[in-house]
Amino acid sequence: MGSTRTAWHVLLVALLSQRGSRRFEVRSEVPLSAEPLRADYLFLRKSAESSEPAGTLRRLWDLLPREAIVEFKSIGRPYRRRNLDRLYSYLLLYFADTPERLEQRSDLCGVLLVPSRTRSLDADAAALGMEWNDLGDGYWRLRGAAFAFIVAEIDPVAEAEDDDLLRLFGHGEARTREARQWLAQQLGAEEMSMEMQDLEGIEEVVRKLLATLPPERVLAAYTPEQRVAGLPPEQRVAGLPPEQRVAGLPPEQRVAGLPPEQRVAGLPPEQVLLAMPDDALRALSDAYLETLSAETRAAIRARIGR
Repeated sequence: MGSTRTAWHVLLVALLSQRGSRRFEVRSEVPLSAEPLRADYLFLRKSAESSEPAGTLRRLWDLLPREAIVEFKSIGRPYRRRNLDRLYSYLLLYFADTPERLEQRSDLCGVLLVPSRTRSLDADAAALGMEWNDLGDGYWRLRGAAFAFIVAEIDPVAEAEDDDLLRLFGHGEARTREARQWLAQQLGAEEMSMEMQDLEGIEEVVRKLLATLPPERVLAAYTPEQRVAGLPPEQRVAGLPPEQRVAGLPPEQRVAGLPPEQRVAGLPPEQVLLAMPDDALRALSDAYLETLSAETRAAIRARIGR
């Protein structure tokens, strides 16, 4: 879409650099965008109209002229300030370079697909002198520019049209088996996987897929150690009965960290005696030992040697 550089371009920059105002720096062949001038999608109306209704964004297609330049802003890479200006610039450049197909500006429009409207999008539209025209069910037309703009908010559109596949591209979660299978098939396709594995936002796509699966199916792919890795201790044992929480631990670890009164809480008196150290047991008189049960007395005498 750039202009052809001629010898006169080179001569003019030399003239401007040598004899132009010293208040300005003159640069040539300057890229005007940090990103390549490449739209996300281009919609071209076919010569033969199909009678089959659209399955997604069902109201959008009848709103479009012959061609449309489309930009999509996702959850992971949302609308940023001046993205609308960028889309506007795409329309101007594309229209200027396609006079053989586009006779008038009404043959071309811009489409912005966003999960939902944002304050930065509203501010950019206002700065460009555009006004919002509510078409209902999440569709909007922006008026006031040289080209028409259609904005589709994915979240309300998906709800209004009950489009479970479209919900995947907004803040919603898939509700049907069809959507889960479709997403799994796309990620499982070899050519799709190779193309997507290093793309920004792949983690969000995988998270969406995992959110559609029952927890037991997700956990089945992990070992017990992996399931609890990173969880604090109280979350690892949450929901387990006390005997399962300490199962497999040696006695000293079961009571580690407990004060003495908690270690013996709930024990009958004779078992509390057995929890005492040997030096304390040796201080007990023989007369007292005779008051104990034969089993407890035998255990104490075996420990203190009398």
